[in-house]
Amino acid sequence: MMFKCFIILRKCIDSITTWKYFAILIMQFFLMIWLLIGAQSFNHPPIITSEFQPEYFLNRFSSLALPCQAYSGNIKYYWYQNGQKVENQIHITANINSGYLMITNYTKDNFGVFYCVAENDYGASVSLFVKIFEAVLDKFRNMRPMSMLSCEEHHHCKLDCFNKPRCEPPDACLVEWTHGFGTQNTVLEDEKTAIDLDGNLHLLNVSKDCGNKSYACGIWNEQTKEFVKGSSIQLFIEASKSGTSPRKIFHSNSRVHLGKHGVLQCIFSGTSMSEIKWKNKHGSSISTNNKYRTSQYGRILHVMNVTYEDEGNFTCVTENNLTQAPYLNVTSPPVFLDNGKSFLTTNFTVYSEEFVRLTCNAVSSPMENHPIVTHWMKNGNIVTSFRDFSIQFLENNRVLKINRALDDKVGGFQCVTENSEGIAVVNFLINYVGDNRTLKGPFYLFYLTVLVFAIGVLILIAFGFFVRKRCYQKLMPLYLVIRRRSTTNHENNYDNNIAIQ
Repeated sequence: MMFKCFIILRKCIDSITTWKYFAILIMQFFLMIWLLIGAQSFNHPPIITSEFQPEYFLNRFSSLALPCQAYSGNIKYYWYQNGQKVENQIHITANINSGYLMITNYTKDNFGVFYCVAENDYGASVSLFVKIFEAVLDKFRNMRPMSMLSCEEHHHCKLDCFNKPRCEPPDACLVEWTHGFGTQNTVLEDEKTAIDLDGNLHLLNVSKDCGNKSYACGIWNEQTKEFVKGSSIQLFIEASKSGTSPRKIFHSNSRVHLGKHGVLQCIFSGTSMSEIKWKNKHGSSISTNNKYRTSQYGRILHVMNVTYEDEGNFTCVTENNLTQAPYLNVTSPPVFLDNGKSFLTTNFTVYSEEFVRLTCNAVSSPMENHPIVTHWMKNGNIVTSFRDFSIQFLENNRVLKINRALDDKVGGFQCVTENSEGIAVVNFLINYVGDNRTLKGPFYLFYLTVLVFAIGVLILIAFGFFVRKRCYQKLMPLYLVIRRRSTTNHENNYDNNIAIQ
């Protein structure tokens, strides 16, 4: 009889474990309801998650698809070009449901500044602004007959690349020099030959083999796969009338965007070509690593993933103690202090009796002018006028102050600011909760009820753990003894039955 009691007790203890997992499931269910209700209590415009490049270049071989993606509610997407809503045409389409902007077989009318507006029932947000241009390579300007140039043997000789054409995008353009007729004989850079970052050809130690040839510069556009050639120069070499010594020829002052790859160049001439070493702005020697590398016989220094700390004069030094100091200028479009990027979304909860002060906290790089706020927007529409002076623009448009209740101003406000390097956008998502700062009404009563119930379930689970532990501590030793005896008796009875048979 006592054994049966303990069997029942064991089942009760095990049922506590089953009840524990069942209670956890109930708690998770109500916790999800609680979170969903809490999320719905903050009714805000969409939050855009798409990241775009500042510029895109198209050529006759390419098309472009830009996805505008956002979350929060049932969202519709609208694209704008140069301030006008994009209407679907043969060459350009904007999908209101998917957010995709598609440009195929473009025309000149499809270029400009674009941005996306994501809209739901509570307002709208604006994406980062994107510039879309055509990738081009024009012809050389003012082509002229072949010119003549004489240089002395063993001296430095510079051949200028005149009247270079427009080439876009710049990082896809490469200056090449050819000699002779056609474009097959390319002048290669070596210890005695260099092409500077302006496209000019330098013969650092002229030999007679360089003479009696025609040279011409040309430009190759990697994106359009085109090459154009400029005017030719006929080079003659004269015997040297005097000796020469190494000297400074060229150095570059480069401008690079934050986080990109910077290039600096130094060129020296002389009969004895020496190794070029580099030092940073603090005077420390530079060695090849993940941050720095050199090319073109040490004439070019590559600086990876530049930061504002990299800005300044670098030094290139030869064994003859000739030095030059090219300057690396690090710049960027405006960035916001909150996240250090050119795109920011921030939330505001506002009560009707409060005024709202929205500050466009964007900054430029240390050497750039302060960014200018070009305009403010409300739900993607430019604010050009306002009624009864409820809105004020302060501090050179950097601050937007709203002085009265926000009944008709719930949604998103945007600040668009720019400097010489690009455009930045911040979305202020306004959550207007009215006059009441406490939870009221049936909806909030249910919200609090679910919260209290969830806390109660947590307390019951903790109590269940405590009861189970006490039961095991007090009753399990006795339960194990009785079970052991019962097992022994059962085995004896089994043996007796076999003997009788």
